[in-house]
Amino acid sequence: MDYKRKAHSVYLMTYHIVFVTKYRKPILSEEIGDFIKDLCTRICQDHDGELLSAETDKDHIHLLISMPPQERPSDLIRVLKTQTSKKVHQNKDYNQYIKQYLLGNVPLWSPSYFIATTGGATLEKVKEYVESQRTDDHKRKYQKTGRYRKQRKK
Repeated sequence: MDYKRKAHSVYLMTYHIVFVTKYRKPILSEEIGDFIKDLCTRICQDHDGELLSAETDKDHIHLLISMPPQERPSDLIRVLKTQTSKKVHQNKDYNQYIKQYLLGNVPLWSPSYFIATTGGATLEKVKEYVESQRTDDHKRKYQKTGRYRKQRKK
């Protein structure tokens, strides 16, 4: 990857960011996921950044973002989560689908997030991992067992 150049700086700052849906509900269909990825691309561009790669699974999204040093990652994350949640809820079809899982007008995302700089791994490896999210090989490692359900009295 090439270094980015600004008037007074040369940089290469990339971040791996993960958001999970509220209550880890499986609300990210492929269509909603693609819509959110397009929104994230535009939001990153508006903040002088670049969305290098993105992929969703049913309950989370991975983003690989390059940002200039003057942008605070926490500010970009706040804007990404707020705007994507707002735009998804404004879309009538998506909002109807989400109402199956989330009651009321609650945010799409959990308030938490994961962020890591990609300095410890090659960018290609991180990008490969991000892009593998929808594959069958990367399905969740656990299944619902129901072992915490109340036992019915006989």
